[in-house]
Amino acid sequence: MKINELHISNFRNHELSTLKFGNDLNLIRGLNGSGKTTILEAISVCALSKTFQPTQDVGLIKAKSTSYSLKLTAKSDLDIDYKISVDYRSNGRKIFNSSYGDNLLPKEVIGVIPLVILTPDNKNITFGSPGDRRQFLDTILSQSSKKYVDDALRNKKLLKQRNALLSQAAKSGNIDENLLQIITEQFIKCSADIIAKRIKFIYEFKPYFIDTYSYIADIPEAPDIVYLPDSIRDNAVDDVGQITEILNERYQKINRIEKIRGATLFGPQRDDLLFTINGLKSKDSASQGQHKTLLISIKLAEFTFLNEILNETPVLLFDDIFSELDIERSNKVFSRVIENKSQTIITMTNSERLMGSFSSKAVFFDITEGKVQYNDE
Repeated sequence: MKINELHISNFRNHELSTLKFGNDLNLIRGLNGSGKTTILEAISVCALSKTFQPTQDVGLIKAKSTSYSLKLTAKSDLDIDYKISVDYRSNGRKIFNSSYGDNLLPKEVIGVIPLVILTPDNKNITFGSPGDRRQFLDTILSQSSKKYVDDALRNKKLLKQRNALLSQAAKSGNIDENLLQIITEQFIKCSADIIAKRIKFIYEFKPYFIDTYSYIADIPEAPDIVYLPDSIRDNAVDDVGQITEILNERYQKINRIEKIRGATLFGPQRDDLLFTINGLKSKDSASQGQHKTLLISIKLAEFTFLNEILNETPVLLFDDIFSELDIERSNKVFSRVIENKSQTIITMTNSERLMGSFSSKAVFFDITEGKVQYNDE
């Protein structure tokens, strides 16, 4: 997939900006706060229906404005044109003028433009909470499977309904047992599907991750990634029926405790990932350099996985990550990017030390206070 043009109106500090991207490397330069990351956020909203920053839609509107508008055109690997527009106003967001129709739901556009996003905040995948790692799982699986998107949305809805019933039980001692049983059965069925898909994903993803880590790392090391599904500790379990049975058994054991605590105490919303290096937990023992290598490896492996599953080349978005990397790791990243022949959009405050890594086809943009200027190098 190649993004051809992006039009931004009243989004963050951009009043009106239009960018025409090159098919290879695109470098966006500017000081902190100039609006570089905003461009990547706009692409993310068009492709994933949300920004990769922890911000609600209303927080994306430019000061003194009441709405924002984004328009993006792209071309697939099969040379098929694609366009999408996203408007946000006080009455909500509207996705329209897409090649797939008007008034679309977010789930209908996720995965059409596969994105791999690498930002300094992604360090939460290895440093942060289980929720950060589940978000990584959900983002990549949602892009690779429409069914997973449906399952994740349904699971979230059922979890909310179930928690409401359990909260009522904890407060009043009363609960509709028949309704709880119906929702629990649906929750377990949906949860089993999600866990099975996550198990399959880790099995397929791990070889890409290990191979990429070996390429990036300075010294021979043995990385690993292990999926830790809640209530399931036997890695050999991967059948939906088996998982359903285990979750049912778990529910029977903790049913009374859930009513006391007023919350669901089992399910995929409690899953985690474990990253190790040489058998040691990376979160506890990895050096800063190892964490950086882990993060780069995860994201480049994500690229390869999506590329093969979707048969479509993902677009790479790198947000000011090279200030975090040494020259050797930076050059290895660029070598892999060039090898993959993917469209790559990079933001930087200073590009001098990496100029030699860019091809002659690179397109340069300079950003100043939300205004875009093309720069011929």
